[in-house]
Amino acid sequence: MSAKAIEKSVLQCLLDSYQITGTLVRLSGENLNYLVTTEEGLHYVAKVVDNDMPAEVVEMEFEASKYAISMGFELELPEIVQNIYGKIETGINIHINKFCTLRLITFISGTVLDNISDISVELLQNLGKSLARYNIAMQGFDHPAAHRSHRWSLVEAGRHRDKISLLENPEKRALLEWGFGAWEQVKNELETLPWQFIHGDMNPENILVEGDRVTGLVDFGDACLNPLICELAICLTYIMMDRDDPHEAAGIVTSAYDEILPLSDAELSVLIPLICGRLASSIAIAAARRKIDPDNPNWFGSEESAWKLLAELRNFS
Repeated sequence: MSAKAIEKSVLQCLLDSYQITGTLVRLSGENLNYLVTTEEGLHYVAKVVDNDMPAEVVEMEFEASKYAISMGFELELPEIVQNIYGKIETGINIHINKFCTLRLITFISGTVLDNISDISVELLQNLGKSLARYNIAMQGFDHPAAHRSHRWSLVEAGRHRDKISLLENPEKRALLEWGFGAWEQVKNELETLPWQFIHGDMNPENILVEGDRVTGLVDFGDACLNPLICELAICLTYIMMDRDDPHEAAGIVTSAYDEILPLSDAELSVLIPLICGRLASSIAIAAARRKIDPDNPNWFGSEESAWKLLAELRNFS
């Protein structure tokens, strides 16, 4: 189905199920997301996902945002807009013989952190504090769908180890083995650490900022129950990429986080191995995806940066 045909289907769905007319602009990233601008000048995000996404996971995202707001969390969070039938999802047929689901989400303004090339110390500090405040706000939240298993769960990083064989370069295979091995050394300790609901994908594409302040968090599609320290580890993984001194950047964010939500020695001891596990998982998943669609422009954006950081961590150890 062509891009224009998909957009036509999305616009028709918005009209039929949300009574919204306007224009679409495809957003960056691997997901099929559109910025919707209504005729009245209002903005939303339309997310189109495979229909195999369990309804309870969508409900969890809906409830999590409401819970954070109810707990006084001050940053902007996306909220799912119900359609005219009171549903938070709407069926849409955009592929031959395959139905998908559309979700309409409130638009959050701000600059995507990923678009900022020179991140200040003040912004790194505010990022650490904002992440800690979000985790504090969500300490009492739970949902059956949060106890799920999925490919990006950091406690399940080892499930991707078999993808190492997809790499032809022996040096890269060895580096990836090392990354998974670093994670493996601490995996048994994770059960003893504090667990709770986490966002699960605090990378710069999902963090909105203004000046030296974080203003909003988006995309809760990877949210799940994990050791709390995994939230910080995932954030640090991406903050450390492509920096002259990745350890300095990680230290600034971690110290700011610890100021708001103190970290135990046990949690601090697993941070680097968890970062290695996230890098290894990302690289392994990219290797598998390359066999499916090597020309997909949205699947491999951070792959080279991940390889570079993983090599730096091995050399530093």
